[in-house]
Amino acid sequence: MTVQNTIYVKARQTFFAVRLDTIAFMEQECRQITIHLTGGQNICFYGEYDRMMPWLDDRFVHPHQSYVINMQQIHRLGKNEALLFSGDTIEMGNSCFARLRKAYREYITENIHSRPDILAGDRMKRKK
Repeated sequence: MTVQNTIYVKARQTFFAVRLDTIAFMEQECRQITIHLTGGQNICFYGEYDRMMPWLDDRFVHPHQSYVINMQQIHRLGKNEALLFSGDTIEMGNSCFARLRKAYREYITENIHSRPDILAGDRMKRKK
């Protein structure tokens, strides 16, 4: 369930309200999903990505069967890996990484067009 950029998950007997902007990435092993938050905390619960994805917005990409990544949290894309601002590194094979790179490029392009002031080159030109 989601309300204004928040998802609600039940872990054991506790309900958590998780703001989407605090999610760095999610990892699934078997049926257990771990939400890795930007502050270093983790929330583990049983579920399936297929049931969660409709509640997430376009900043989230599911390039690999085990991972859902918040593209706002990507610091750098390296050779078949994503380094997040949290310091976490997510490694994946060629085809999964190609899906991530394509989705990230589209996401960045869309956001640059809506916010041209975020380009480093533009900021440098204005300072001169």
